Amino acid sequence: MEKDIVELLRSVGLKATPQRIAIIKLLINGGHFSIDQVFNEVRVVEPTISISTVYNTLNALVKAGILRSFEANGKTWYEMRRDPHVNVICEDTGQIIDVDVNLAWVEEELRRSGIDVKDLNVIVRGNCSNASHS
Repeated sequence: MEKDIVELLRSVGLKATPQRIAIIKLLINGGHFSIDQVFNEVRVVEPTISISTVYNTLNALVKAGILRSFEANGKTWYEMRRDPHVNVICEDTGQIIDVDVNLAWVEEELRRSGIDVKDLNVIVRGNCSNASHS
């Protein structure tokens, strides 16, 4: 896995530092993470990492197209998943869940309106207590 991460970083022109590798290893298995969560988790394997390094690394990975970020509940959240999907903020549990929805029609309508879509990020807030999480 580490070799693949190194190749991924190099393919977008980034140096494969231990900090970048550790952050990608955390995020590669899915989920949504705040800066503080990334910092606390990565610090276990990289004890000298600073919060500013985490912040700068996450921003570099987003800019390079490796990660996606979105704002919800007053925080910036980061995820590895890049394909268009819906992030549902469950107001009853605080969870963020991914829901696969065909968003191609949204992109097409935006393009027909003359918008060059760079990223499509849909966030829905709702009560998820009755939802099936597949």
